[in-house]
Amino acid sequence: MKVLFELSEISVEERIRLAGCTSNEHAIKAFAQDEDYQVRQAVAGNASATPEVLLKLSEDVFWEIRQAAARNTRATSEVLLKLSEDKGWLVRKAIAEDTRATPEVLLKLSEDKEVGVRIAVVRNANTTPEVLLKLSEDEDWEIRRAVAGNNRATPDILLKLSEDKKWKVRIAVAGNNRATPEVLLKLSQDEAWEVRRMVKIRQYTREQK
Repeated sequence: MKVLFELSEISVEERIRLAGCTSNEHAIKAFAQDEDYQVRQAVAGNASATPEVLLKLSEDVFWEIRQAAARNTRATSEVLLKLSEDKGWLVRKAIAEDTRATPEVLLKLSEDKEVGVRIAVVRNANTTPEVLLKLSEDEDWEIRRAVAGNNRATPDILLKLSEDKKWKVRIAVAGNNRATPEVLLKLSQDEAWEVRRMVKIRQYTREQK
């Protein structure tokens, strides 16, 4: 109680500053209970916050605090798994972006209703080729474009996306370094001049090396 009493005498601005940088375990626990959400958000992003504190903050009413807890490098797999089902899509997006997310979590998030979450899954280095294949068939063209531009997309995926109805997806394939000569030859005759130009740029760049 002494710590809480002392902290209550400090201005909100100073509490926010201290909450984000202190390594004192008692102070961190106290800041995690602060009445001001900005203080709790600051401590959720503190690299010295304990897993126990982050677990508590993962249940905070404010999504900004839950998101900060998700992004904290000390967040446990338990916290990440829990927040992958958060009602706030920006919290789920933070999990989808995290390289600590397991393939199982990423698979689940690949079915998220929010486009931003699914794009984050595409860009995560831990996303498996199987999930990329699944997302290459996503109904939203922005997801398919993200897959087409991903340097981990397999030749088979790129071949399929080279026939996508959206030229912005096909141009992403043309710009992908993993696109095979066969795919580039096909795209060099694309109906969209933007796609054909991208193939020419690729060819010119390769010739200059």
